[in-house]
Amino acid sequence: MTAIPFPRPLPSLVATAGLALLLTGCGGSTPIRYHALAPQPGEAPVAGSARVLVEVLPVTVPERLNRTQLVLTDAGGRLDVRDDDRWAAPVADEMRLALANALWQRLRATDIYQAPVLPTPNGPPQYRLALRIERFDATPGGSAVVDGSWTMRRLPQGAAFTCRVGFTLPLAAATPDAAATALSSGAARLATAVADSLSRLDQAAPGASPAPCPEGP
Repeated sequence: MTAIPFPRPLPSLVATAGLALLLTGCGGSTPIRYHALAPQPGEAPVAGSARVLVEVLPVTVPERLNRTQLVLTDAGGRLDVRDDDRWAAPVADEMRLALANALWQRLRATDIYQAPVLPTPNGPPQYRLALRIERFDATPGGSAVVDGSWTMRRLPQGAAFTCRVGFTLPLAAATPDAAATALSSGAARLATAVADSLSRLDQAAPGASPAPCPEGP
């Protein structure tokens, strides 16, 4: 009797479906959502010459927060580092950009940290400004807290002033997007407070005792 060869069995439907699901899972990972801490201009930036020059030192941020990932705090006080929700740049860089924007908008001051200029008697006034972020926390279902302190003085030998302010903002929803929005609003308010304090210092009459720091509630 002649043996009749049987065709090789087709792959099992279960195995094929499993492989398809595996490939789909590899290609369908959760996309990263990027958030902007610094405000995005709604219109063309204002052009013109700077009236004030400011040496804005690098912003200091607690190491656990100075990253691109959005860092939240749950109701139990535990940190939740969100790999799928990220800032456009590390928090220190984003905050420095927000501060530079506020300085220009509030008193036509430009940052000269990367391109220092020697003070001259007839040149624009110059200041040195250092900002430290003390708190930058958000709890989904709760609120966001943004606290900062800063030191500023007129160059070359002006008196130093140290100020501090904090903001608590409610979250519109218990989501990372709402947390990022509240933190961005708090950062913008902090940048505005710093810029306004520098403006008060700049406007103080010669020989006067300025009080540039924000007033308490």
